[in-house]
Amino acid sequence: MVNTIIETNSDLPELPSEEIEDTPLILGTTQNITDPLVKVEDLGVDDGRIALQGEVIFAEDRTLKSGKTLYSFDLYDGTSTITCKAFLEKEKAKHTMKRIQNAKGIMVAGTAQMDTFSNELTVMANTIVEIEQGLKKETRQDNAEVKRVELHMHTQMSQMDAMTSAKDLIKRAMKWGMKSIAITDHGVVQAFPEAHKMLGYDNPDMKILYGVEAYLAPDKNAIVTNSKAQEIDTTYCVLDLETTGFSAVTEKITEVGIMKIKQGEVIDKFSCFVNPQKHIPQRVTEVTNITDDMVKDAETIEQVFPKILEFIEGSVLVAHNAPFDMGFLKQNAKRLGYEFDYTYLDTLSLAKDLFPNYKKYQLGKIAENLGIKVEVAHRALDDVDTTVKVFNVMIDMLKKRGAKTVDDIHEVSCSEEAKKEEYKKLKTYHAIILAKNYIGLRNLYRLVSLSHLDYFYRKPRILKSLYKKYSEGLILRKCL
Repeated sequence: MVNTIIETNSDLPELPSEEIEDTPLILGTTQNITDPLVKVEDLGVDDGRIALQGEVIFAEDRTLKSGKTLYSFDLYDGTSTITCKAFLEKEKAKHTMKRIQNAKGIMVAGTAQMDTFSNELTVMANTIVEIEQGLKKETRQDNAEVKRVELHMHTQMSQMDAMTSAKDLIKRAMKWGMKSIAITDHGVVQAFPEAHKMLGYDNPDMKILYGVEAYLAPDKNAIVTNSKAQEIDTTYCVLDLETTGFSAVTEKITEVGIMKIKQGEVIDKFSCFVNPQKHIPQRVTEVTNITDDMVKDAETIEQVFPKILEFIEGSVLVAHNAPFDMGFLKQNAKRLGYEFDYTYLDTLSLAKDLFPNYKKYQLGKIAENLGIKVEVAHRALDDVDTTVKVFNVMIDMLKKRGAKTVDDIHEVSCSEEAKKEEYKKLKTYHAIILAKNYIGLRNLYRLVSLSHLDYFYRKPRILKSLYKKYSEGLILRKCL
């Protein structure tokens, strides 16, 4: 629906009745417009002389030094809106403007051209004729034989994202014959009471689905995974993999680099190329400098993997962004029939705790901040060497804070106050959460309350771990 808003700089007093002409012509010399009638959405700068028909939704006037009035008005014809301008004689300006603002609809004839002042396509009007009927507004219909169920609907409770009330949305859904509709505002549930009042209104079969478009925050990756209470001075294998891409399922390993360290000293190394048996994309070669020719004669992962397992046996694995490297190792272990039950540590997550003031946590940036020289990046053994140097600094810091075992690392890596603020650094994703029963509705209210009271930072955040804890009766429909 188009709201008509007229704003002018001057009051428009009533003219004496004898000055009002009983004619549709508002501006110009003839009411017989012969220029081609076009729609605003089809209008182009090269169309020249044209005619438009619609209703005025906004207007303003400005008195020029010459005494004439520049009258600008926005004309809406059902397809789009365009600004029209007309120069009005001083003695007729108020009368003309009043007729335009009172008209149900008008037809405008003029020239389409670029306005040098606004730098927009504008119609300079020289003829304006009043028409008896305004725009014919058609109500949108849903003529589908099988009505859909709308599972994603915002109301005016969604900040800057909707203007319609829950009541009006549900009424329209009923009018279209829909049997159900979901209310999913951004992070809030204030529209639920209004929606609930509509149950039984005109359509007793209508069902309201209560939900929320949540700001879901996956919890920070664990620093240590699958800990077995090893001593802090255990043997570590710091590793890095180069691959043909990001997916552990579809992509392949092209290089393996591992350094075995004990009490800060490198005691052994393992490094080799791996034939991925597929083309290495050019974009990957540009980053890793590994080409198809370099790996064509290398052993395949079937031959290399047993050697990797033999080398890392009995150690704790360490990697920067460990979930990536471990994902590839776990996937290949599963495919080749090997067990992979290793403890592993992520230096990326650890760095965020130990160095909370750093703005970036790429391996090279961390090393630079710590004064560690990086020779070559994105080659397996070179990246491992950098990781070893960074990790040794981290281990020393953890020991000074009292860490005795691998299990102690998370406890001493950051202060209690810092732990409480961790959620602020988490990236959020949009997720639709729907309640499927009263238990789910109660849990939904609980999650929304916690997101506002305990985890609000710029937006109400629902931690994924919290969702799992209170997921009974809830459906996580999608993540974006």
